[in-house]
Amino acid sequence: MTVRKLTLSAAATTTVLLLCGSILGATSATAAGPAPTTTGTNTTTTAPATTAPARAEAPGTPETPGTPGAPGVADLPTTLAPPATGTAPEATVVRPAQGSAPATTTAAPALALSSYDPQAGTAVLTPAGAESAGAARTEAAPSEPAVQPGQLIDSPPTPAAPHGALVAVTGVRPAADETVAVTTRPATLPELLGATSADLHSAISPAAFEVKPWISGLQVTTDLSPTSGSGSVSGGLGLSADATVPLPGGSSAKLSGSVELHPAVDFSYRGGLGLIDPQQARIGFTLGAHADWHVSAALTGSTGPVRIALASYSASPVVMVGVLPVVINLAFTLYADISADGTVTLDAEQAYDGTWGVHSDYVKGPGWTTTTDPGTSTVSPLRLDLRGSATAKAGLLAEASVALYDTVGVKASIEPYLRVAVNGSVLLDATHPEPEVNGTIALYGGLDINGALMARLVVLGTPILEQDLPFLAFHREWPITSWSAGQSPVPLVNWTTLSAGLIDDNQSAYLRTRPDWDPSALKASCPDGSRLLGLAHGSDNGLCGDVTRANLWGANHGYVVDHGGTYVNTDWAPGYAKAQCPAGSFVSGYSRNGRTLGVLCAESATPLGTASRTLWFDKGDNRPAVAGGGDFAYGFGKGQCADDEFVAGVAYSQPWWQLWAARPYALLCQKLA
Repeated sequence: MTVRKLTLSAAATTTVLLLCGSILGATSATAAGPAPTTTGTNTTTTAPATTAPARAEAPGTPETPGTPGAPGVADLPTTLAPPATGTAPEATVVRPAQGSAPATTTAAPALALSSYDPQAGTAVLTPAGAESAGAARTEAAPSEPAVQPGQLIDSPPTPAAPHGALVAVTGVRPAADETVAVTTRPATLPELLGATSADLHSAISPAAFEVKPWISGLQVTTDLSPTSGSGSVSGGLGLSADATVPLPGGSSAKLSGSVELHPAVDFSYRGGLGLIDPQQARIGFTLGAHADWHVSAALTGSTGPVRIALASYSASPVVMVGVLPVVINLAFTLYADISADGTVTLDAEQAYDGTWGVHSDYVKGPGWTTTTDPGTSTVSPLRLDLRGSATAKAGLLAEASVALYDTVGVKASIEPYLRVAVNGSVLLDATHPEPEVNGTIALYGGLDINGALMARLVVLGTPILEQDLPFLAFHREWPITSWSAGQSPVPLVNWTTLSAGLIDDNQSAYLRTRPDWDPSALKASCPDGSRLLGLAHGSDNGLCGDVTRANLWGANHGYVVDHGGTYVNTDWAPGYAKAQCPAGSFVSGYSRNGRTLGVLCAESATPLGTASRTLWFDKGDNRPAVAGGGDFAYGFGKGQCADDEFVAGVAYSQPWWQLWAARPYALLCQKLA
């Protein structure tokens, strides 16, 4: 299932592509704390990478310029170059694209980028050597400079420019030792590719990655397949772990198992007849994974969500569009993610399988659209030994970014996870045909995808905007199984994460039997025994719980919906629009219709308190010190009322970077009694 998400305005996207150094990019994922490194190599056979061959032009078919087969628009063969080895690769010196034609090579001698300062815009080119010059090049005349102002330098990754470089030459100063010092400005892909078209979806060779382990006891492996006819190599990146990691509060977690990752990149370009912006572009990635993962730890609510960095991966593969190199930067960090909202001893082994992806698409006119492809995923418990009363989560989180020449691109986090709600004890493994249960337990599988289009606007080399533009998160959770036996020692607290970014998320069994409670709006509702306790700023995620008071909704299931502040009696959030429940009701759901938010107000079965407070969360998390429910919207600011409160109202507006969608800024938290 592929789901289309947010759209960035055409004016903003045109400005992005006109003013920045290239059309896309990202900041490499980072982590802290070096650790010893051990590596090994396995060799197996896997499927080769996939490339997009040149397509034949369809003569006589009138199409829009910039689309495949359109008159005057060439489809160039697009392949992934093999990983570079040995000396620094040669830079390509070209004349900029003219009209519909791509940039053309010059008679410059073979040069390599040996020094580059992107802030100052200075670079030094040195001879690449007799072998790399090759017989195919025409030697420049003695009086002709090797590089001239107005030409472009398109360099694959070198030690001086690890992410590659695409610049336009503004000044040249040759030296007697055959080096050439140049001043530059950032160039754009339309200047390089003109009105041509290119497509690539390809696995990245494990040999192209630099891997940095972050914990001891971690072994990194690569699994290489034979070289395919396109010049690319497919395979898997693996790691195995057997480590003990300290946790907050003096406890520790033992991590073991194996993970195999299969990263791939998406790149496409459809040029226009001008050199300002293309007709269409895409940048993104997919990540396939298989893992058998074992986590054991003693967790409490104070443990909080903990992300343990396992290893960081980075690569800068080169896409050959005809004879022109385009550099893609891919980086990701793999984390173990564990959390609990109570006290529980966890010993869980689980299996993950799936392929997931994200990308951003540009189309001239509508602008940018971000897309999440949740693909297929399975999460299976292999062994469980749980004792306590808590909701605990264990997952493997990959934070990834993809860029072109390290400028503007996409970043995302992808996490398949296993969540368990236990109140008592359970033992489940291959030696026990039936689980040993005393109390209640419920198992859930889940997948979270969060991400952002990263925009950097540049005017005369000075950034005037550097703001991530998040797209709505994908969140889906499904029940695996549940058991109940014996006596539950204490009532079990239920937490539910809501996500209405893509489709309605109505968890209320009663409301699913009733007419649509807010037609034309995206909406989410809590399970019938829960109430809304939290919302996220910048996404459509929410948190429901029945902590302190369960089954608060009256037996008649009465409710109203408010959008315009009909029941507001005091201005508890000056300057903001408000949706608020009447006295005697609590918020059990929320909706968004463009720039308007609504609240679903359920009538309470018992009298409610009147003491209230305004809780702001637009600047970051504002949650109880020991917050139940976990991180229900990773990467976004979250507001959450206390366990003895309920949400009575929501204040909202439109962020300056997201004028098409209302976002919550504050909650009105009111005491239960």
